[in-house]
Amino acid sequence: PAKGQAVEVSVRESGKIKVIGGVESAAYPLAKKQHSREFLREIAHLRPRTNLIGAVARVRSSLSGAVHSFFMSRDFKYVHTPLITSADCEGAGEMFQVTSLLQKGEGAHQDVKLDPETGRFDYKQDFFGRPTYLTVSGQLNVENYACALSDVYTFGPCFRAENSHTSRHLAEFWMIEPELCFANIHDNMKCAEEFIQHCARHVLAHCREDIAFFDKFIEKGLIKRLENLIAEPFARVSYTEAIEKLLKAQKSGKAKFENTNIYWGFDLDSEHE
Repeated sequence: PAKGQAVEVSVRESGKIKVIGGVESAAYPLAKKQHSREFLREIAHLRPRTNLIGAVARVRSSLSGAVHSFFMSRDFKYVHTPLITSADCEGAGEMFQVTSLLQKGEGAHQDVKLDPETGRFDYKQDFFGRPTYLTVSGQLNVENYACALSDVYTFGPCFRAENSHTSRHLAEFWMIEPELCFANIHDNMKCAEEFIQHCARHVLAHCREDIAFFDKFIEKGLIKRLENLIAEPFARVSYTEAIEKLLKAQKSGKAKFENTNIYWGFDLDSEHE
């Protein structure tokens, strides 16, 4: 048995298993109806059996392959970057700290010695001997590898402890980070456009049934939008042109923004994008 398990069940007799009892239908939480996503989060061990999560898992699996096929076909090297790091990566976001100092549970912090000079935890007692965190980005690592291997990319989980409950913020997510050598902004935009079109083309070709399910029950017109994404080149405007368009739309009343202080030099918010 594995650690923490009292017994282990193994099949010895010709691989036969005798079913003693079936599922108690009255207690089984999944019914033949559409469940809310909030409800599915409460039964995470069963939700892959639903049409929605099953389709999401298949599409995500296929898209992961598309990510690698795109970059490999362009001779990028895939770099595995560390998940535990002491680097903040240009202050990309709030970080989750990793420590073994508090692993004994409640009250463990009382046993941790403080640095007499700073009054803070003495991390020399910690597992790594210094403050460490879950990575917010692998950018710093792939920049180093790009200096040796030329074009590289990383694709893996990142973690950010930002206290923002929006559709744009997740505590854990997977991020694709390419590093192109001897490239300018136009090369970067070209790579991004070709990558997005490659992924859209891939799911339409390999996940048609699941995409049709999303189109019918989750997001109407999804297939048409993906097809248009492939068929038309992306529109491009300079930063100056974008500011001019925003100011014009604001002045004419065609658009209303929460942040109305628009001027050349400020960072565009999500609503402006």
